[in-house]
Amino acid sequence: MLSPSWRRIIGGVLILAVVAAGAVLTVRWVTRERPQQQREGREADKPAISIDGSIVEHSVSGTPAWQLQIEKIEIAGGGRTVAASDLREGLIYDQGKPVVRISAGKATYLTADKSFEVTGGVKVVSHRGAIITTSQVQWVPATETLHCPEEVTMRAEGVTVRTQDLDLIVPQEIARTANRVQVRTEHGQLTGRNLVYNLQTHGYTLDSIQAVFAVDAAREELEKLR
Repeated sequence: MLSPSWRRIIGGVLILAVVAAGAVLTVRWVTRERPQQQREGREADKPAISIDGSIVEHSVSGTPAWQLQIEKIEIAGGGRTVAASDLREGLIYDQGKPVVRISAGKATYLTADKSFEVTGGVKVVSHRGAIITTSQVQWVPATETLHCPEEVTMRAEGVTVRTQDLDLIVPQEIARTANRVQVRTEHGQLTGRNLVYNLQTHGYTLDSIQAVFAVDAAREELEKLR
């Protein structure tokens, strides 16, 4: 049997061992958690990469599909999102040739599906002469379509179109919408729905038409709608 003095010594050693173990666990927890907290703080506060003056572009089988020329680029989310400010110019290609030019305040590119969105004073210019102004445009790679979800004004060959939710299908050179449309020409004004406008021929079709024309110009406008 241990004497009282030995019992006190052993008890003291056990207490020191417990305290030491607790200190080790505390140190390990702090060194494990603190870098994670700091890393999350960095990701929340600023992008991973910031580059001044750059070009973001996408090609399909070696043929250019689109290009964004920008003043400043910020890459975040592990490279999944690329945000660009001061977009100098955006280009949409068809069969390797630029057919649409875009200017806007900001562009955001999603690397997952190769889509992008431009916002802020957006201006889209077709090589056929059509000009679209709006506040937001989205590029849909699957259908090669520029989707304009907000209010849109399109001017082309003496015609001004005002509507909302317009699609510009690049390969077909067609602008279309199912929404209510106002079409104004030098001869008068049409309102209707389901506009399909051919950018190459400048002909268009429209359903549920209401028209206000000068009498001598009515026949000319009706010919365009046939």
